[in-house]
Amino acid sequence: MDSLVYYGHQYWIDAADPRTKHFPMVYGGIWKILLILTGYLLLIKKLLPDYMRQRKPYQLRLTILSFNTLLVTINGYFFYQLVYRCDYGRRFLDFRYPDRYDFSPKTLYELNLCWWSWISRFLDMLDTVFFVLRKKDNQVTFLHVYHHTAVPLLGWFSLKINPLAPIIGLFGLFNTAIHVLMYSYYSLSLLGPRMRPYLWWKKYITQLQLLQFLICGSYGCVLFCLQTGYPAVWFWVCVGQNPIFFYLFKDFYRKSYKKINTNDFD
Repeated sequence: MDSLVYYGHQYWIDAADPRTKHFPMVYGGIWKILLILTGYLLLIKKLLPDYMRQRKPYQLRLTILSFNTLLVTINGYFFYQLVYRCDYGRRFLDFRYPDRYDFSPKTLYELNLCWWSWISRFLDMLDTVFFVLRKKDNQVTFLHVYHHTAVPLLGWFSLKINPLAPIIGLFGLFNTAIHVLMYSYYSLSLLGPRMRPYLWWKKYITQLQLLQFLICGSYGCVLFCLQTGYPAVWFWVCVGQNPIFFYLFKDFYRKSYKKINTNDFD
């Protein structure tokens, strides 16, 4: 019990990045983020399904269109910031553990960007809420729920320990770009059947997601061999998610697009 209490609270205080330890929702132990994620699971798996059981599905077209447009804008902004700050990719070639005592104005600004980017991941959870309210229960898959719980948790871990590790930036670069494409697709699909001929590129979004985890996982292996100063927990917690996500998205791709051949990835 003492170990559970320590790793649930005090460990995260002892291990915290001194620059982010005071950030809202980042300070203190891991319990608060676990409570938020538990509330999300309770809402989408119990409370909202019970509420909708005797009701007709909501349409929510305008609401979802506005929501998707907002997320395209947010992710586009963070993608721009990541491209602007990656120094033509040279930051990804620095395999030293970033200095947690760098309090320069540039670094503090980037840390604040990291926090806002992480907060925006909680908006993604509304996807699931909309699915349930529209009775699209087939879309509330294990992959969907795992993705929307794991990413905020990993983001919290990164902010807590060191959010400026280059592999976080590499993941963010892919993630924001893919989210721009994905929410653009969702927005266009809401415009009705007349848009269907122009939405042939859906499966390529999933292919980009697979490529994302393949590249980030490969980068993680290189980082493991060349790094200096990284704590082992980085590789178990963050890098180790790439094969899990790759497998889940590959399984989703296989089920969604049964006619897969080698030309699909050309």
